[in-house]
Amino acid sequence: MSRPALCFYILTLFFATLSFSLVAQNTGGRSKLDFLQLPATGTSTAMGANHITVSGNDPALFFQNPAALDSTVSDNIALNLMSYLADTKMVNLAYAKSLKNNRGTWVAGIQYLHYGTMEQTDDIGNVIGEFRAADYGLSLGYAHKIGAFTVGATSKLVASAMESYTTWGIAMDWGATFKHPQQDLTIGLTVKNIGFLKQNFYSGYDPILPFDVRIGVSTKPLYMPIRFTATVHHLNKFDMVYNDPNLFYTYTNTGLRQPREVGVVEKLARHLSLGTEILIHTNFRILLGYDHLRRQELRLVNRGALAGFSYGAWFRVKNFEITYGRSQYTPGFASNSFSIVMNLKNGFVKDKTYAKGKFIQ
Repeated sequence: MSRPALCFYILTLFFATLSFSLVAQNTGGRSKLDFLQLPATGTSTAMGANHITVSGNDPALFFQNPAALDSTVSDNIALNLMSYLADTKMVNLAYAKSLKNNRGTWVAGIQYLHYGTMEQTDDIGNVIGEFRAADYGLSLGYAHKIGAFTVGATSKLVASAMESYTTWGIAMDWGATFKHPQQDLTIGLTVKNIGFLKQNFYSGYDPILPFDVRIGVSTKPLYMPIRFTATVHHLNKFDMVYNDPNLFYTYTNTGLRQPREVGVVEKLARHLSLGTEILIHTNFRILLGYDHLRRQELRLVNRGALAGFSYGAWFRVKNFEITYGRSQYTPGFASNSFSIVMNLKNGFVKDKTYAKGKFIQ
């Protein structure tokens, strides 16, 4: 490991340890800067936003897991455009570079979520002007390969601004992956958004980051042109159920209304995200995903439709890789993501799953 990379790890570990103690002090309140949990690539949108073991040539995968990087993404640049809910727009940009005589890969990225321009009114509703609202993220990551293992870390400067109200802070991600040297099997662990936030206004509670611990696995059975991915997210919080007593309730034997009880199996299922890649051709794939937490929280009371499901496609044209992903949040409202990855030098590293465009294993 080079000296700059070692210093980067030491500094990231120091700030992560310091900020983790600050996170532990926040026993209540709601998280802010939740844009850090949104998918940063078209693949993530199509397969589910939580996966940390999805591989590929997209350097923006480090937004999900800094250990997802290796030398195959060197000199690749990625741009992702996502239309989010209520006409909000998100832009992600990433570039990766591997240094000579080093097993490590550096990556830099930018995240920008624009909420649009809104009217500013006084206390009685008179329009007195306009203001904008947006979230920002500037990231620097490093991943180092040690045999079949890869470890990575990302430091992020994050901020949110709405009119004259601002929130800013520092966040860190830690990740590790294991790639089987002979089989198509990847296992990963990620600790996301360790850090602290500061704001220039009083909101009644201390701002906290959307802390998350994830474990994931991706595998492709031998000779089957399908790769399966499963991720367990929010391991730091067992009960992820939002049980609205006005919508979900039962009655006791005496006729009193009480909140609905949610079983252990359902609570466990809300931590699970599933994804599938159908490897049709070396230059074309179909992507599918399902997130149980999203479906249960965003479905209508009497209609689920495709809430929680996602889909998309990936294809390659020479030195370009293009991905489209669509994620259904609730009936009638979905998010669309479009990613393009370009290699700036000698083309992408060939996928060993194929030979002359044909599936071989």
